[in-house]
Amino acid sequence: MKKIKLLILTLFIANFGYAQTTLMDSLIQKNYSTFKKNNSNAFEGKGWITLQNEINKNNSVLLGEVHFTNEVPYFTNAIINTIKFDNYILEVDPYTINTISTKIKSSSPAELDKFRNESGSALSFLQGEAEFDLFKNIIQHNIKAYGAEQISLFSDRLLFSELSKQSKNAKAKEIYKQMIANSAAYDTKNNTTFYLFSDDCLAKMNALNALNLSANEKEQIQALKLSRDLYLNRIHRLRIQYLKHLVLEKLPEWKDKKNLFKFGANHMPKGESLMEVFDIGNLVSNIEEANYRTSLHIMLIGKEQGKTLADLDEYKSFLTVVKDDNWYAYDLRPLKQAISKNKLKVDNLEMERIIKGYDYLIFIPNITKTPKRGKQDH
Repeated sequence: MKKIKLLILTLFIANFGYAQTTLMDSLIQKNYSTFKKNNSNAFEGKGWITLQNEINKNNSVLLGEVHFTNEVPYFTNAIINTIKFDNYILEVDPYTINTISTKIKSSSPAELDKFRNESGSALSFLQGEAEFDLFKNIIQHNIKAYGAEQISLFSDRLLFSELSKQSKNAKAKEIYKQMIANSAAYDTKNNTTFYLFSDDCLAKMNALNALNLSANEKEQIQALKLSRDLYLNRIHRLRIQYLKHLVLEKLPEWKDKKNLFKFGANHMPKGESLMEVFDIGNLVSNIEEANYRTSLHIMLIGKEQGKTLADLDEYKSFLTVVKDDNWYAYDLRPLKQAISKNKLKVDNLEMERIIKGYDYLIFIPNITKTPKRGKQDH
């Protein structure tokens, strides 16, 4: 009798699992559309028309991306060339963003090339050719750019150089110059760690804090010290708090405007993030909702060169419909609704967070890495 009960239970579980997979596959097949690149640096197809309509309807649009690709900037360019945005918020620190924005506006092409070649990895994600071209297009569209991220380990000399130019304090100027030289020497002598982590850097930041400096200088030195702590202690929750703080700090400048956010896919769900904290996507979603507006959350994934669809195994239910080289846009909201009504159970927790946290999932058939300009430290 026990064996019969166990067999019945096993069959029930197997049938339930099959039914859930079948329901998910059915919902996906009914709620996707495709689009493809055209020859005008844009897209064509039903999927693109659908996405444009959705982007137009929402006050803030949040792109959860794969970093350092050619295709995500292409997609982002197509959006800003078609739809007017007021603000662009991205995953680079605010001081580097301000420096790059100023250089784009005030430099000749030759001067800008020189700056990029010399800065290299100090520009963070904007070291990538496609990312920089996108950013330049954004600035030329008179879209205001805001950075929301800790200061990169590679950006210290760029920050010290800009502070040295801005400072009115002679002693501070001397310390900045020493820090630039020491950072460069540190990289040359020891490529296993970073100048930012050194006792010399901390001592000089403390010495700068004791001087009579501008509010802007004080702010940047404090941001650098916080970034140092975040790197050394690896406190993910504190890092996200800082990112949210930076976004919230600029709220008066973006809350009544049309906004485009572009961060790694971990950060952008409207619910719990893929890293098990409530991140920027959740913050923006709540702010828009509190102002009786809406936000649209789009996640982009893709098949990298040299890989197969099997390498994206967690997305296999979505990829079963992929038949060609089109881009595929999946509307996740019917799946979310099925989960909310207890009709659909998703065993993979990360996938459940994606479905609940994003409105659309976009599959890119062939993802390529964008070349990087300038020197790569370490």
